[in-house]
Amino acid sequence: MNYIKSDANSIIEYSKHLKNKTLRQACDSEIEKHGYKGKGNFGQILEKFYFGYEPNSVSEPDFKVAGIELKSSPLKILKNGEFRSKERLVLNIINYLEVHKEEFENSTFWKKNAHLLLVFYLHDKEKHLLDYIIKLVDDWKYPVEDLEIIKQDWEKINQKIKDGKAHELSEGDTFYLGACTKGSTAAKSLRNQPYSKEKAKQRAYSLKQGYVNHIIANIAREEQAVYGKI
Repeated sequence: MNYIKSDANSIIEYSKHLKNKTLRQACDSEIEKHGYKGKGNFGQILEKFYFGYEPNSVSEPDFKVAGIELKSSPLKILKNGEFRSKERLVLNIINYLEVHKEEFENSTFWKKNAHLLLVFYLHDKEKHLLDYIIKLVDDWKYPVEDLEIIKQDWEKINQKIKDGKAHELSEGDTFYLGACTKGSTAAKSLRNQPYSKEKAKQRAYSLKQGYVNHIIANIAREEQAVYGKI
């Protein structure tokens, strides 16, 4: 591990060595023993075998002292060579029983996701995930104008929970920040909410696909300016 966990710049610089590599190339031979299952497999392997910490679901950022949350997400490539997000970017689970007590600035969402380190890889169904090529790597802090919309979206989600309508949450309610369903099956994902006896589907905050494309375009432009052709 060749970075300082408490230093944001060190973490970001270390992450840049992933660009145009696969997990198999970037990590040591122990990667073959990963044993992780499920949709988050790529991210878990990245955490354990490249950044050297155990995957977790705590409410704090992955790099707590540096205040950085690591997220990986798949890309697809258009005929013109441009990258697009393959899906929304799922963030932390919404805790209905606690979030209604929070304001945006001190919320678990903001504490965890204010500064993201994003690793975008090219999804290829013909390849093993260890051989997906990582194409874009950079950190992301929300520009002021975007943050205002993110905050409004968060408040709209929170208000619905306060109104006892967590079961009526929909991704169509908001612009950039969504409340996507999260759970293996609908029956297993039902949760209590504070102001209604009706159970609500478990949901997580997520950056909508359109907003993720906005991030991708910004990172790609910056890399083009610094490195030339990506």
